[in-house]
Amino acid sequence: MVINLDSIYECLMENLADGLLISNPDGRIQACNQAFANLVGQQIQDLMEKPTSQFIHFDHSEIESDTESGEPITSLPDGNGKKDQCSPKIATIFNRSGLDLHMPVTHCPLINDHGQTIAHLTIVYIVQAHSIQQAQTEFVSTVSHELRTPLTSIKGFADTILRSGDRLDPAQQRRYIGIIKDQADRLTRLVEDLLAVSRLESKKMQLTIRAIDLPEAIERVLRNLADRTGSHRMIIDIAPGLPPVWADADRIEQILTNLIDNAIKYSPDGTTVSIAAREKGKKAEWIEFTVTDQGVGIPPDHLSKIFTKFGRLDNPLVRQTEGTGLGLYITRSLVLALGGQIQVESKPGLTTFFTQLPAASLEEQAARGRG
Repeated sequence: MVINLDSIYECLMENLADGLLISNPDGRIQACNQAFANLVGQQIQDLMEKPTSQFIHFDHSEIESDTESGEPITSLPDGNGKKDQCSPKIATIFNRSGLDLHMPVTHCPLINDHGQTIAHLTIVYIVQAHSIQQAQTEFVSTVSHELRTPLTSIKGFADTILRSGDRLDPAQQRRYIGIIKDQADRLTRLVEDLLAVSRLESKKMQLTIRAIDLPEAIERVLRNLADRTGSHRMIIDIAPGLPPVWADADRIEQILTNLIDNAIKYSPDGTTVSIAAREKGKKAEWIEFTVTDQGVGIPPDHLSKIFTKFGRLDNPLVRQTEGTGLGLYITRSLVLALGGQIQVESKPGLTTFFTQLPAASLEEQAARGRG
């Protein structure tokens, strides 16, 4: 059976959900699909021979444009023709209704056998842009809800003190002020977590990687959490002669703090929280530390969601425990940034987080020291 490539291309052009157009070297549209026409609010026949720049504006800081045609220049001054031309860039799409849309766009030259640019292929990633916009909308909505809860408490108790302060006895005043402070602290934690998320997603998190003694880091974290352990029994099991880990000192303590604090918060008083560390891998190239609690457990259908933003479980113990829902998302992002991996196993009454980070053997420490 002979496959007609022209019919395949025609089918793709007609049914592709993303916008696609072909323009000549002067930047004038020669063909486009229905998805692009719908996006800009035009009929396909009305778009022919129109300048691409009439509908798509490429950011000049990312793609240099020809001053006459508005068509992006896809070669560097040295003529190598490799200005990362086929990687997506954010561009502004001009819609007929006057709405400017910011979407990822790929703009590639079509080269003939003689190395000449005979046309340009432009793809507007409509589906991806919609997914990003939806995720941003949901994120803003969730953040607004998370901010509203403590702000409502702060405003309510502050109004009560201002309105009826002279009728409140000192114990009531201290209680109300204590609630205001607790909710202000909650707001501070949420803002700090949101800033951490922003730095991680923008790749602006500064990391200073060096050999870190894991037992010492665990001991420091437990000292800082001493007033939160309550009646929990803490068990530490560190393998003897454990090599250091390659990590950032502040970030490894943040990872440990999030995991141990969660284990304490989400398990009943009187239960045990265990922290263990050992070497892993055939050549002991990893250090694995685990944090295990005897809490409510995580249902199987929620295991894939707990590392997402605001991925909190819906059960009574979790609902009565304050948290931003960002801790495990930040933890996983930090572990990945340090070159490690994190997993979780859970059943009712037993949950374990397994974290692996690169080990720092003496040979590797010496080699990196020389580097």
